[in-house]
Amino acid sequence: MNVGSFLDIAEARFPHKLAVISEDKRYTFRQVKERVQRLMTGLAKLGVKKGDRVATLMWNSSEMMEVNLAAIRLGAIFTPLNYRLKGPELSFVVENARPTILVTDDTCHDLAGQVVTDALAAERIVTTSSKSSSHLRAYETFVTENEPYKGSVACSAEDACQLLYTSGTTARPKGIILSHENVIWNAFNMIHARRDKPDDVSLIVGPLFHAAALNSHYIPRLALGATMIIMGKFDPGRMMDLVQGEQATVVPGNPTLFIMLLEYCSSREFDTSSVTTLTSGADKLPDHIKKALMELFPRAEGVFDIYGLTECGPCVTCLDARDSLRKTACVGPPLPFVQVKLLDNDGGLIEGGELGEVVVRGANVMKGYYGLPEDTAKVTRDGWFYSGDLARADEEGFLYIVDRKKDMIVTGGENVSAREVEEVLFSHGAILKVAVFGLPDPKWGEKVVAAVVLRRGHEVTTEQLKAFFRERIAGYKVPKKVFFREQFPETGAGKVQKNLLRKDYMSMED
Repeated sequence: MNVGSFLDIAEARFPHKLAVISEDKRYTFRQVKERVQRLMTGLAKLGVKKGDRVATLMWNSSEMMEVNLAAIRLGAIFTPLNYRLKGPELSFVVENARPTILVTDDTCHDLAGQVVTDALAAERIVTTSSKSSSHLRAYETFVTENEPYKGSVACSAEDACQLLYTSGTTARPKGIILSHENVIWNAFNMIHARRDKPDDVSLIVGPLFHAAALNSHYIPRLALGATMIIMGKFDPGRMMDLVQGEQATVVPGNPTLFIMLLEYCSSREFDTSSVTTLTSGADKLPDHIKKALMELFPRAEGVFDIYGLTECGPCVTCLDARDSLRKTACVGPPLPFVQVKLLDNDGGLIEGGELGEVVVRGANVMKGYYGLPEDTAKVTRDGWFYSGDLARADEEGFLYIVDRKKDMIVTGGENVSAREVEEVLFSHGAILKVAVFGLPDPKWGEKVVAAVVLRRGHEVTTEQLKAFFRERIAGYKVPKKVFFREQFPETGAGKVQKNLLRKDYMSMED
């Protein structure tokens, strides 16, 4: 089996069922399959063959998913690019991936023009844009003027399916190769853990250039033949209109998205009776946010809280919604077909609730970093992927992600977990967002600092926050400085880019 066969299965079972809702487009599974088969013919005419990269630079849309399916059914490797990157950053990724074709849209049309290089000529760019210039090929022509693709391309579970680039929170993005097997097992894991169903009507909100939205939400729904509502980008008003108007049953998000949604809904009323499933990832979801979500969506039993990494397809663990409030700051047990263990710095097995590095093994774990065998070897040993994340496990085997190895702050010889300090700040009523990290200090080696975004209408001083801290954590963990900001730099997955914050404030310290 390969991921492309999910479309065949869904079309055979539910030919006339609504598969995709995207802006003003509504397609059944039969219509989706016909459009994909026609697109396959168009791509094949442009020379796309097995093993080639087919890239997208576009906001979420039905067309993006058609490109995904057409590419992998031709044996090509789907390569969605991050539209939040700037021209030079994007050029690096394009030069690295060297896609045969790039498909773009109205919003990313100009950005796509900036990456025309030897690695990607203009005639290899296809656009859905209505303001298409004459030198770019029109996407819809591929669908309307080509006959459905005849025949099939032999594609095994071990073949590359996706080339996904990391968020670049610490360095230049790396391309991660996920096989069909990786993607399929990730889907099986999530369907089992979340109890996904064919009659789900699921919002797809996060950017589909990330593994979370693509593989944790879109692919499982396709595999089941469920209906997907694809949002171009997150907008709380539009999201709630879709929940009501389309009777959505599944609402996915991340902490940042859910905080913004709750703020929007705080002064408005909505009919949320259709929603039965809430799911979160990317970062720790505080308990008070979970409680507020459960009040907004009362039919949901709680929030499925997922921990993962792109290298793992991405999902590793999942806290069942029914355990949302029973297990604080917890990401649940390993998924059904995933092995997880915690190791100390010497590679010894950690037990008894002590802190250790999360290492993962399973059919969901990546084939490797694209063109970087040495980097791959650094994080994979004897079939295990070394995540760089630090966690502890309780007596039930549930994991609690404590920090990234690189986010541990060593101040005066003491280890300080940035996450622990962030949890304290999150409990303060004035704080909306927080990032804790270390800065160089001539006396202590590193000093703990915090950057915060305040809730609208709230005020608090640095001294008030320090006093709040001193009542709750040891003195050496209290941030020496607190920086107030309007917003944080974030990746497309909603993760705070601490490397950029650290760089900003290091320059101020100099």
